[in-house]
Amino acid sequence: MRDANPKTELETALSTILESNSLIEEDSKQGRHQTISFKVTQAEKERLQQRCCGIVLSDYIRARLFDYPLSRPKTVMPLVNRETLYHLKCIEATLKQQTQVIQSSLKTGEQPLTDEIYKYLSTLNQLSEKIYQLRREIVDEFRLTNDD
Repeated sequence: MRDANPKTELETALSTILESNSLIEEDSKQGRHQTISFKVTQAEKERLQQRCCGIVLSDYIRARLFDYPLSRPKTVMPLVNRETLYHLKCIEATLKQQTQVIQSSLKTGEQPLTDEIYKYLSTLNQLSEKIYQLRREIVDEFRLTNDD
């Protein structure tokens, strides 16, 4: 005689229990095909949209009615901010390249270190730092608004 597999026994016991209970989640696995609609006033619609905060309206109502966990919408950084970050990064890279070329020419002796060159390098470094700070501020501001 063969020993029964405990995993198989547990699966069988659980499946019989679950078959006897009607669960809402089972319906959602099969897909949603039924439509329910209702009318609201303009003020009610605006209140619903404010409460949704970027969540699809049907998902919000379903979560409230059936006590589902309410998913938090992922905030996407506006296109203008992404483009600004991209261009700031390009400018920062150009400044870094200029600094490297000047430092390389100073090391090889092609260019003497004059006051003008020293001031120019200092200005390039200050600009790079400011651009980096600006990029950090944009990203940090977005993270703060996304965490709220």
